[in-house]
Amino acid sequence: MVAPTKPLFDVDLNRDVRALEAMTEAETLKRYLYGTEVYGHLQDSSLPKLTLGGVLMRLHRLTALWERLTPAQQRTIQTAVQSFEALRAEWAVHYEAKLLHELKSRQTALGQFLVESEETPRTARENYPSAIEKRVMLELLQDEAERLGVLDKDLKSSLTSLDNRIHRVAEKVDYFIWDSRVEGAYPRDKFWFLYLLPPQKKS
Repeated sequence: MVAPTKPLFDVDLNRDVRALEAMTEAETLKRYLYGTEVYGHLQDSSLPKLTLGGVLMRLHRLTALWERLTPAQQRTIQTAVQSFEALRAEWAVHYEAKLLHELKSRQTALGQFLVESEETPRTARENYPSAIEKRVMLELLQDEAERLGVLDKDLKSSLTSLDNRIHRVAEKVDYFIWDSRVEGAYPRDKFWFLYLLPPQKKS
């Protein structure tokens, strides 16, 4: 199967840098960790909502693609990492609670997408590349929860169940379904769901 000429899901590293800088601004992140909402607001409405999954995803991607960044962008990321690590340590209890809250919320959201994919398979292929971003964040949220020793068996079991359902609605393809420029950040063995697509339905 040949990869599409146009990415099915664009990833803009410049926007990633801007978003990570905004998400890790000290007062913004502190207020978010102390609050109860999963989705925090940023002053720049053109950027994604603030979530721990969003921070972890961008840290992972930008670190993996470090050589692609300009020196100024690298300095921005270094500052963001310092801010994030300091606040994560200072607000450890709140951070862990927020992390687990988001894990549950994103599992629910991914489950809803999979139900819709099973019920209306004609739209599944089109919607999968953007919807599977939730699974990317779940991978990194789960890694973080395991690192902190707060990932319980129920959450892990729920994710395994979701993965089984992903396999039921999507099949392997011979290419990376997101922007090929960021493929290096997502090895197939760990991010296998970025190398799947629901089958093309005949009209």
